[in-house]
Amino acid sequence: MHLVVGHDGHPAADAALAVAVDLAERLGADVHVVHCVAVEDYGVDPDTEQFESDRDRNVAQERTTIEAALRRATVPWTYHEERGEPAARIGRLADELDALFIVVGASHRGLFHHLTGASVSRRLLHGQPRPVLVVPIPQS
Repeated sequence: MHLVVGHDGHPAADAALAVAVDLAERLGADVHVVHCVAVEDYGVDPDTEQFESDRDRNVAQERTTIEAALRRATVPWTYHEERGEPAARIGRLADELDALFIVVGASHRGLFHHLTGASVSRRLLHGQPRPVLVVPIPQS
């Protein structure tokens, strides 16, 4: 049994990861964490030498954050770094694994949302044959 969780480094994604791990522990499922390299992972100016190194540093930091969050997890987990549109990549992995659920954080109205007019969670809700659990942004 598999759960696929999208993670983009925002607080709602952290909450989604915690919910996915809790659910996986209850169900005896494996957790598959997907980070899709996005515009937000790159530096601000594509004409600078550090543009690609900023991406590499940010993607490595995302992986370190995931590993730290899952250090005490009692369920098997796998990290997937993907390239491409996040909802499509998350959905494809869920299809490949025949995942029971997809777990994502609620929209944080980031750059991707503004560029496409639709959040990843909304695209998954309207384009997936399997249940999508959308975890709200944590209240401070």
